[in-house]
Amino acid sequence: MPHSNRRLFLQRALALAAASALVPPLRAQGSGERSLIKPPRLRKGDLIALTAPAGAIFNDESIQKATLALESAGFRVWHGDTLKFRHGYLAGTDAQRAAELQQLFENRNVHGIIAMRGGWGCARLLPLLDLHKAAQNPKVLSGFSDITTLLLAFQAHTGMVTFHGPVGNSTWEGFTTTQFLQLTTETAPHILRTLPGQPPGIIHGGKNTGVLLGGNLTVLCALLGTPWQPDFTNTILFLEETEEEPYAIDRLLTQLELAGVLRKLKGIVWGACTKCEPEEPEKSFTLTEVLQQKLGDLGIPVVTGFPFGHVRDKLTLPLGISCTLDAENGTITLAESAVS
Repeated sequence: MPHSNRRLFLQRALALAAASALVPPLRAQGSGERSLIKPPRLRKGDLIALTAPAGAIFNDESIQKATLALESAGFRVWHGDTLKFRHGYLAGTDAQRAAELQQLFENRNVHGIIAMRGGWGCARLLPLLDLHKAAQNPKVLSGFSDITTLLLAFQAHTGMVTFHGPVGNSTWEGFTTTQFLQLTTETAPHILRTLPGQPPGIIHGGKNTGVLLGGNLTVLCALLGTPWQPDFTNTILFLEETEEEPYAIDRLLTQLELAGVLRKLKGIVWGACTKCEPEEPEKSFTLTEVLQQKLGDLGIPVVTGFPFGHVRDKLTLPLGISCTLDAENGTITLAESAVS
């Protein structure tokens, strides 16, 4: 190895080792004890930051649309530098994106943080973030898809309630905005439902109570076996996916099964799976058949059809809040508010 390359390798290795020292031990897995840190509720006039912890933003129009939507809801909006940064497919280097997110949490003038988009890149930030220091100033953190990494990591390490909800380039109107505001501005429990006229699909009936956790299936599976994997004991697990054929969904659910996750759950909520049709239907199971095969015999309520993930109209789901899943009625009843 040339001297210059060897020196660069050593510099990166030392940086990674130093960053890893920031990661404190996880709370005891399987203990059933869960601390809970609720962010303060959002109020009109609060400052919300738009940041890009994952993929680069190539469409400035989406930034303006998100800004106008949030301002119309009564908030002030701050644009992070990462909205303009480019580093390949990432919104700046790992160090730049991690530093901005850390600074936003430590800035007491910022009341909410919304990721501008998903894509890929959040997992690269985990060794660089001091999650416990960030959670000393809890605030609403919203996003989905690749942002699942951050939502679950904060839950695993700090117990801070995070929000699987819209990103900046979501469609901020009607149902999506109403749901987001209800969950982040009101200190009252809520009942989350399927869309009007769209009853839930029932893979297995029943009613059960657990802690709400979940997100994008691929991203969640990528955390298995890492220090940022949450404790799935007594969980109502919600999952969504996009652009994966049934065989790929089968593979990911099998990974959860082999990792021992599925047997710990109290219920499963399947959201959107957009563009998940098989290319050759005559040679494939349907998605419903895969879900029935992998989830139907767990003896817990399993429902489909909830609007979250890669869909236009989406629920906001608070990670860490205790809830009751009722398969027959198609409801997720939160036991308490998600904000303080």
